[in-house]
Amino acid sequence: MNRNRLFVVALAAVMMLSVLAPVGAATAETGDDEVIDEITVAVDDTVVTVTSNETAVENATVNVTSTDEDTPYAVDNMTDADGTVDLPEPEETVNVTVNASYENASGEELTDKTEETLEPEPKGLEISVEQNGDVVVTVTDNETAVSNATVDVSTVDENASYADEGTYTTGDNGTVGLDAPFGNESVEVAFNTTVDNESVETTKTLEPAEYDTFGSLVSAFVGNAQDDSDGPLGLTVANFVLEHNPGNAPDHAGPPSHAGPSGDGDEETDNQGPPEHAGGPPGEEDVDAEEADEDAETDEDDNSSQGNGGGPPSHAGPN
Repeated sequence: MNRNRLFVVALAAVMMLSVLAPVGAATAETGDDEVIDEITVAVDDTVVTVTSNETAVENATVNVTSTDEDTPYAVDNMTDADGTVDLPEPEETVNVTVNASYENASGEELTDKTEETLEPEPKGLEISVEQNGDVVVTVTDNETAVSNATVDVSTVDENASYADEGTYTTGDNGTVGLDAPFGNESVEVAFNTTVDNESVETTKTLEPAEYDTFGSLVSAFVGNAQDDSDGPLGLTVANFVLEHNPGNAPDHAGPPSHAGPSGDGDEETDNQGPPEHAGGPPGEEDVDAEEADEDAETDEDDNSSQGNGGGPPSHAGPN
């Protein structure tokens, strides 16, 4: 009798399970749209996520607009299968409004919004070089000046030279000041810095300094050479003057063809001197004429006193 009761109970349980199974299958086939009655939008860094009861919502519309008049930013996109939209990194800090909308299976439009502040990614360690006459090297970390940073300066071309090659340390404002290259040629220079085992490098073509006169160029070189020269200062300066003297013109240099006669000495120089119609300075002709008249009168007086033959007068007799 007990066995029969156990059998009946087991049979009843099996029948109950068979009845409940279709109900479970029907629930599994129910689409997600039928249970979505609200959505939530959230922002983490630059990732927007739309969920419904903590479940990702795909194909929700996400619209992002800037609330800062001077900082434009706009995004219009759809969520992926994970319910997310990746926003582009802003160039600078910007306040935005994030709107999300979704139409469920019943045709009802669900919305949510939030306001967030988007930040650009930290830029990390950077080295920059600016030249406005002199050269300024700046080291920053996350756009903050780095003091006591080591800066190595070297030419990219090993055959080139730059007087300020070497190793320097940034000051409190994160900068190192250098001179412009001497001479007439630009030079490409590499700048490297290392901070907390992180290194960055940049290169820049430095332009030669502009000087009003050659003397000012030499003066600037002397001031620099007093600190950097290893050999005799006089010899160093003399070599610099010989190398950079503007009078060191190439062999082919010379005056233009129209400027005076050629240097071979074989051609006539009839074109030299004042033109034929040009006279002397004002009054010169009158002076010459007066001098000629005076000479003539003198000659006449001499001839009168000496006679035609040059001897004594005809009436002159012996004493």
